Amino acid sequence: MTSLAKTISGKEYYYSQLVYFIFGKTKGFSKYIGLKKPSEAKLAEVEEKFRTELVEKLSGKKFTVENISKDDFIKALLFNQAFKKKFNSLTPMQKKKFEIDQTILFTLTTLTTEDVDVSLNDVKNALSKKSDFSMREQISKNMINAVQEIKEGNKVDENYLLKLHKMTMAEFETKNPGQFRNKQVYLHKADKDNPLGAEIAYRPPNHAEVPKRIEEFTEWYNSTSINPLEKASQAHARLYRIHPFLDGNKRICRLIFNKTLIDNGFPLLNVSEKKEQYFQSLIESTEQNSPKQFTEFVLSEYLRQVKEFLKKVIL
Repeated sequence: MTSLAKTISGKEYYYSQLVYFIFGKTKGFSKYIGLKKPSEAKLAEVEEKFRTELVEKLSGKKFTVENISKDDFIKALLFNQAFKKKFNSLTPMQKKKFEIDQTILFTLTTLTTEDVDVSLNDVKNALSKKSDFSMREQISKNMINAVQEIKEGNKVDENYLLKLHKMTMAEFETKNPGQFRNKQVYLHKADKDNPLGAEIAYRPPNHAEVPKRIEEFTEWYNSTSINPLEKASQAHARLYRIHPFLDGNKRICRLIFNKTLIDNGFPLLNVSEKKEQYFQSLIESTEQNSPKQFTEFVLSEYLRQVKEFLKKVIL
């Protein structure tokens, strides 16, 4: 925290100053405090209120924070401003190409993260063809359709989750697409001594509890005032702990994660691009019943991927 003194006509005026580093540049905000130099306690009080005001000014809403600081969220909002500024400077053709590329890369990554056997060509063909899809192209097409679906601004409720699952898992009939699971499932992590993996230190609820857990989840989702980055992270982590389906759970988690960001004016985030770090942070949060580790990973990935976009020259 810093206070800044300005001398005007022989008088000193004190200001609170918050400075953020955004893509190699500084972005500063100042707030007038008074004629008297503030104590550290007073300055801390003023700056905390100032941060709250900045969040509302930059986002247009009174978002709260839980597992990241207000400074972290303000920085994320400033990165989002930089993203939008560059994106809006693109030509219509460049914008369309960027959005298509994002959809292709997200679809490929979110499927191959689960070891679904699809290739980049399968995803590209699924996007360009109108009919006569191979099985791998159809699986890709279903995910592309789901990505379009999360951009429609529909309310998240039980029926919406079932619809997304039916859409993405339509080619996996034995996995009960569009239905909650009817038996116990177990979560595993990589284990060098066991090629099948080891069960993590958490077991999802009994299948009979799933409808109630989903009701609680959607009530939380539609009422929380937490900021979009944390809401997206917590939505993913909470759904993963419920594990409402026989298969395809993380795919649905990543769709709801990105719907949350998109609904709040953030770009689509390819959150499982760094697969090992993604799984490690998600499992740690699941075992400890705390979204903190996963939220911190999401924040770092968001900043990294926006930086990558800002560095690129789209042709």
